[in-house]
Amino acid sequence: MKIRRPRAPHNLGSISHGTTRQEDLLPTFLSTLDSQRPRQRSDRKLISGIRRRMRRRNYFGSEDAGTDLENLFDCLEHYAPPYFYFGAHSGDGTDYGFWLREDWEEAFDGLKVSDLAAVPKDYSGEVVHINDHGNMSLYRKGRNGQLREIWAIV
Repeated sequence: MKIRRPRAPHNLGSISHGTTRQEDLLPTFLSTLDSQRPRQRSDRKLISGIRRRMRRRNYFGSEDAGTDLENLFDCLEHYAPPYFYFGAHSGDGTDYGFWLREDWEEAFDGLKVSDLAAVPKDYSGEVVHINDHGNMSLYRKGRNGQLREIWAIV
């Protein structure tokens, strides 16, 4: 069975830790959004607008900074992989990033296997492989029989 690995790094894990200050979060979230590919036109417009506003005096204490931070949260959520969310870690409110949803198993309606060889040849859809060490990988199997890795947690 042929497996295609993703070309770009995944949005998994922490991007900012140990702070909730807007002056720390805004540049980090902005950089993370700027690194997404492909990016929507509205996201590019938001990035340029925030960069322009960040040059203003007292920006980080302003209402604009709070609104911009909320908008960045919303935008980054769209780039979260399937069954993930963007936000604060459930166990640490100062650790922001892309985290596996606690209810992912309830939302998952694909095939769960402990060995990829157990995936039927005629199956198409999502497959989660969980090995005996608890490592997980999500694949999408197409009608051509090829597995494409979506994300992996080791």
